[in-house]
Amino acid sequence: MKETRHLESEAQAIKADEAFIAALNAGNNQVMFEVMHAPNIRISGKGVVIYNTKEELEREYLNSFASRAGETWHYTEMDWAQALHSSEDKVHLYLQWTRYDENRSELTTYPALWIMTKIHGNWGAQCRSSFAP
Repeated sequence: MKETRHLESEAQAIKADEAFIAALNAGNNQVMFEVMHAPNIRISGKGVVIYNTKEELEREYLNSFASRAGETWHYTEMDWAQALHSSEDKVHLYLQWTRYDENRSELTTYPALWIMTKIHGNWGAQCRSSFAP
C-alpha cells in the first residue's frame, strides 16, 4: 500500500502542538484547550485516562498535569516533532518534549506519540501517548 503524505496537514498539526506548549507555558488555558479535542485520551507509563467531554478535560486536565509535572516545573519545550503518517484530517506526530525548572535545569525528557485531528476546521490533540508518569 502506497502512503500519501499530506504536508499541509502535517504543518498544521505541528503548529497546533506548538500552540499547546506555548499556551501551557503562558498559563493560557483557553488557547490550550482549543487545541485539545474531546474525547481526549492520555496513555502514560502508568495507565490510560480518557476525558470524554471538553468540560471534563477542562475541569480535570490541569490538576493532573500539575501533579505529574511537579512543584519545580516552570516551563516545557518541544525539542522536535515529526509527522509519521498523515491524511487530510489526521496526523500521527512523533515528538519529544522536555520540562525545565526556573533555572533552566532539565527536569525530565520524554518522546511521545500524539494523534492530532482536524475537527470543524480546528487542529488539536485527540490522543497522547508516552512513558511519562
